[in-house]
Amino acid sequence: MRSMVYACALVLLLAGCGSTAPAPVVAVSPPAVAEAGAISTDVAWTQLMIALDQRMLAALELAPQRTANQALETFAADVARRHEAEVVRLRELLQATGAPETNPHEGHDMPGMITKENLELLAGKSGAAFDTMLADSLRAHFEQCRMLAGSEQSAGADPSVKALAASVETTRQADLDRLSTLVP
Repeated sequence: MRSMVYACALVLLLAGCGSTAPAPVVAVSPPAVAEAGAISTDVAWTQLMIALDQRMLAALELAPQRTANQALETFAADVARRHEAEVVRLRELLQATGAPETNPHEGHDMPGMITKENLELLAGKSGAAFDTMLADSLRAHFEQCRMLAGSEQSAGADPSVKALAASVETTRQADLDRLSTLVP
């Protein structure tokens, strides 16, 4: 039952990204989607993960100049490297569905996504203040990605997308665990 609630929440979130305006209907070529085994949930999760990862990458790029915590800087570099590789894989999966490579989440702030305002605030901080804000942003990001990955595994159809979601869920939990040892 909990999986169904998350799946429904995922579909509603992805349809409007939290806005009150009705989401536009986007036509996706059924033959391309059917050949890949993907459904709209797979496409929506893939697009959302790209948007979440890209926004977090912008925050992670600040760590070398702003952090006072060498272990956090190393962790941020590792997370950034993995997110960059993940975005490449997500784009490959998206391309296989035949869905457009546009970002329907551009300009939307969603749970787990660092906002542009927070990114600006983060860029203005250094030392312990930066470390705390980055850690808080990473925690929210990891938790949201983990939850969305669980929903994709429950509601998705494409085995490749679901396999990546399983990897994301495991990796984000490991990241949460590691982060708690770096910045309590």
